[in-house]
Amino acid sequence: MDASKLIKSVLNPIVGGRVYPLKVPETAADTVKGKPYIVYTPITSIDVTTNDGHTGHERVPIQIDVYANTYGEANETMKLALKQISETIEGAAFDGRGPYPDPDLYRQTADIRIWGTIF
Repeated sequence: MDASKLIKSVLNPIVGGRVYPLKVPETAADTVKGKPYIVYTPITSIDVTTNDGHTGHERVPIQIDVYANTYGEANETMKLALKQISETIEGAAFDGRGPYPDPDLYRQTADIRIWGTIF
């Protein structure tokens, strides 16, 4: 499965479908107000190629950002997200997580790597 579709499908249940690629669309501003939400950013992809050519598989580093009204809520939501990824996506690897300042909300960021398919 495409890595973006996979990560979105795994994280959607944690925050009631408030999972967005790259940024929250303006049309979802009321949907996320006062509730935790997740923004994910596929960083790049590392294609898997053999002597026979491209396999259609790729390793995708993804940054996951959880936003919430409190530090505790951001932290707990991130822990749930990482647990869900670990239990659902075979071969997922974690590169670390931590809080980052954000002007209006609390934010937790994690870097992960998952397998995806291109075709």
